[in-house]
Amino acid sequence: MKNTVCAWVRCGGVWLPDATLPLTDRGVRYGMSVFETIGLREGKPLLLAEHLALLAASADTLLGTTPPEIALPAFSPDATGILRLYFTAGDGAPTAPVSEPRLFALFEPHDPAGIPHEQTARLHPGPVTPFAHGRKTANYWLNCAAQNSARQAGYHHALLADHEGNLLSAAFGNLFFVLRGQLCTPSLALAVRAGVIRSQIMQRQTVREVKFPAARLPEASELFLTNSRLGVMPLHYGAITPGPLGRALRATLLRENIVP
Repeated sequence: MKNTVCAWVRCGGVWLPDATLPLTDRGVRYGMSVFETIGLREGKPLLLAEHLALLAASADTLLGTTPPEIALPAFSPDATGILRLYFTAGDGAPTAPVSEPRLFALFEPHDPAGIPHEQTARLHPGPVTPFAHGRKTANYWLNCAAQNSARQAGYHHALLADHEGNLLSAAFGNLFFVLRGQLCTPSLALAVRAGVIRSQIMQRQTVREVKFPAARLPEASELFLTNSRLGVMPLHYGAITPGPLGRALRATLLRENIVP
């Protein structure tokens, strides 16, 4: 495999390269699939066990079944980027039980040299409550629309709040913020996903999980997002500028090579 966009479908225990999902698959027709975004550095998947555990939990909750033991496709030694691993509902009627699920993998190259060490964000003007209580599914339209709106307005990221005004996450990542010296993150009791990099941060720092009004975010002294593509990304938000904690955590994750 070259360091270019590649796709596979797993069939009969074998990954078939250059394959696509059929239009009959409910992951295509209705968005009935779960997925994980896995970093790949020099041909090696990063934090793979953690991602596969999340994929299995999402599949069990939403599809009523879990993937078999997964061996990933073979990657070339220079492959650095993002692998999106999908587990779909397979063919069938919208209400039919999942009997023949499919595994689909999509690799996209990633050049970390082109990513700045700090980015900008704004709060999306309308409420967005992600489907399935934060589980990562192919039903990602609301997140994509919010992110596109932020990009059109000149920002890198959209921040999301629910219909009660509670801060949830970024469109494509978890959020952390420092409030009166305490590192905080939105609680999993909200529609917030337990992302793998989020968990990494919480293993390294004392973090308070909170239900926090998005309107009060300007009270924070620093803000950053986490995901498997960017690791930790310090954010500019209004008068908030990147701070020492976010910068230090970003440097640590890059140094430890656990993001692409």
